[in-house]
Formats: sequence, C-alpha cells, structure tokens
Amino acid sequence: MILGMPEPETSDLLSVEQAIAVIDQTPVVPRKIIVSLEQAMGLRLAEDLKADRDFPPFRKSMMDGYAVRAADVVQGRAELRVTGEIAAGQWPAVPLGAGEAMAVMTGAPLPEGADGVVPVEDVEARVSAGGMVRVLRANAPQRFVAARGSDCASGTTVLSQGTLIGPAQIAVAASIGAAQVCCFARPRVAVLGTGDELVAISETPGPAQIRDSNTPMLAALLRRLGCDVVHIASVPDNPARIAEAIRHGMTHDALFIAGGMSMGEYDYVPRLLVELGVELKITKLRIKPGKPFVFGIGRGRGGEEETGRQGDTGTGRLGEGETGRPAKVLFPQEPVSLSPCPPVSVSPSLSLSPSFIFGLPGNPVSAFVCTLRLASRLLARIAGGKVEERWTTGLLEAALPPNGAREFYQPAARSIMPGRFGDDVATIAPLQWKGSADLFTLASANVLIVRAENEPAIASGSRVRVLEM
Repeated sequence: MILGMPEPETSDLLSVEQAIAVIDQTPVVPRKIIVSLEQAMGLRLAEDLKADRDFPPFRKSMMDGYAVRAADVVQGRAELRVTGEIAAGQWPAVPLGAGEAMAVMTGAPLPEGADGVVPVEDVEARVSAGGMVRVLRANAPQRFVAARGSDCASGTTVLSQGTLIGPAQIAVAASIGAAQVCCFARPRVAVLGTGDELVAISETPGPAQIRDSNTPMLAALLRRLGCDVVHIASVPDNPARIAEAIRHGMTHDALFIAGGMSMGEYDYVPRLLVELGVELKITKLRIKPGKPFVFGIGRGRGGEEETGRQGDTGTGRLGEGETGRPAKVLFPQEPVSLSPCPPVSVSPSLSLSPSFIFGLPGNPVSAFVCTLRLASRLLARIAGGKVEERWTTGLLEAALPPNGAREFYQPAARSIMPGRFGDDVATIAPLQWKGSADLFTLASANVLIVRAENEPAIASGSRVRVLEM
C-alpha cells in the first residue's frame, strides 16, 4: 500500500454500499429470444421447462441380469426357466409367469409380472431362452428396479426460469424434447477507450504514449461475465468524436467508457453524457481504486444496434470521419430467431430499451475493480440472473496497516496449503500496492482483499474475506 499520500475529501462521495443500492434498484428489461438447444449454452432460461413424460417411462432394470418374480427367489436360491431376452429399447412381448425368468439388459423395461432383477453376477451361468438359470443368491431383487417416474414425474419442472444452461442442463432439456428454448439474451455491450495517449496494441508508442490495455481487458472481463461484446473502439480526447462514439455506444444494452472521468481539462465524458441526455445516477465513490466512477441511464436503443446481431463481436479504432460502427466482425455465430416468448414487465419509469452507461477511470486496476464489483451486478440481471458475488476467506500471510476513508480493494494471491491435521488451509498473500495503474500486480492476483472504510490494522494470521477475481 502506498503510504504518506493524504486521502482526498470524501464527505461528498457515495459509499460502495450506497452505489450498490442505486445499481440494484435500477429496473432492467431482459430481452427474450428463442434459440436452438445447441445455441443455449451459457444463456439463462426465460421460462420453466417441464417433463413431457415420466422418467423413466417404465419400470426399468438397473442391472444386466434376469427379471424375476420376487416370490420365486424369496429363499435366495432358485432354478427358473428362461423365457426370453429384453434388450434396451425393446418392449417385452409376453408377461412373466411363476417359476420363470427373462434375461434383461441395463435400461430395459421389465415384463409384466416381474418385480425384481437378479444381477448376472448372482447366477451360476448365463442361460439362453428355453434353458434353466440357477440363481445363487437374491438379496432384495426389487432394489435393482427403477419404478416408473422415480427420477421425475410427468409435468414436473425440471429446469426453472433463470437457470444457467450448462452441459447437464442441455442433457435435461434434450431428454424432454426441448429442441428450442426461450432464453434471456446476453447483454450486448460496447467498450470505448478514450485518450490522446493511447495507441493500438500493434503500434509502437511514442515517447508520451502507451498501448491501450483497457479495452482488451474490459472486453475479456465482460465476456467472462456473460456479455456479447459487439463493439470495441478507441477515440482521442476530442469532444465531438467522443460524443459521436457515445451515441453509437448507446445503441447497445450497456456502454463501458474507460478514461476521461475525472476533473482534468480533458476529462470530457461526464459533461458529454449529460448533454446527450444521460441521467447520471452515480458520479464519484468512496472506493479505492476507482473514485471517478460514473453510472448513468441513457435513452438510446439499448440492444438494438443496427449493424450487429446477438453473438457478433466487432472491433475497430475510430479514424477521422468514422461513425464508430464495427470495422469488422470476428467469430460470427449463427443468428438466433427473435422471441415470441411472453413479454417481460416494463418499468414505466424507463424507455423500452434503455442503455446503461458505466464510466470507468482510465487506470486499468480501477476499471477492473469497478466493473467486477459494481457493473457486474446489473449485467447479471440484464441476462436474467441474480447478483452472485464470489466471496471466500483465508488466513492473512502478512499484517495490513489501517485503511483510509475509502473502501479499498487490494490485489492478493489466495493459495491452498495442506494443514497440520490433513485439512487444507487457504492463505491470503497481499501483493504490494503500487497504485491503480499497476496492471502487472493485478495479473498476479486471483482475489481482492476488501478493506472497509477506516478499518483498523489487521494482524497476520487473521481470517479475511476476499472477492474472487
């Protein structure tokens, strides 16, 4: 942590808790789309899915063996006449009578009259139809039978609205015949970097320039948070060009602007947002790093950008006279059909498709922290989910000094070490804080230690709560 630097006046700043309340209370309108099951991976369901039949749809053998009547093997040993064989996918043609057995495979339906299965390991030898099979032991043969509907009864909700669709959920949907599903669309977001000092990563910086690290970092973080990043651009500190880029950015669900948020002569973004009709809800926070954080609501056509589509990824650096539209499309996906799903309720206080604007400090650690801690909450709700932060704990490896007047997010490394008694112990190693521009330390971290405002010193070995990155 950098010492000897006085904290600026913070009495007029919102706390992180207050900012979270503002963001969480902002109404959102998730968009619904119909997609094929193959395209649903990573989306959230917009409606419940119900079982279309009983699972299993018949009394099912759970073992390879012989279907029997439990009454015939009650003594544990028996000789039974084999009347046939049932493979998985076949329906038994005849019922099972007293003193009879029928060879059955795992997953196959039991014949009428059978109420148990003797595994093949519990008979003397396999026997073909017409022969006599000798049962050596029969310990509760009913336990090898799955009753009809024992996994799931017809009409049961198997996947509920808001469920994140992964491989297991794909399997469930396939089993009930859901070839197409109604899902919440991923948030379509744009990322805009600002600053005369920025050059593209492929360029050689001049003496006073740096390569743009913010836009690729934010694009990667936003994709990890479940967004479709459909436009990436960078503009110099020119008010007209920034305004033009913001107008285009507001055709998306959310626009992330890095840089130009503070009080400097070239920090145009907050004023331009107001001039463009954006309602600013948050302008500055008691957070470190990230004090010049901005959150606003625009009246654009959020999610309706005319040149992109769900799943596209555009990238480009604006040049003279350009409008800010994507220079090219990378990794295109198959288009999805727009939803005839039942509509969601719309808040009367907002236009049908507002665009949410997040103004981020130009320093990369600040931009990362504010996006992870604050913006992610709203993005989760746009995608039809709930706010889910990943908190964990560990034992502090080094003492921490008292914290200042702003909630502080310090990069740290969490490790799992074997304990003295065979249990694993999580340890937290604070990384040296070199300031909000130190992206190299950020890259070495996997958690953030969250220090409360004016928190006292913390001794080494104390248990601390950390936010996973």
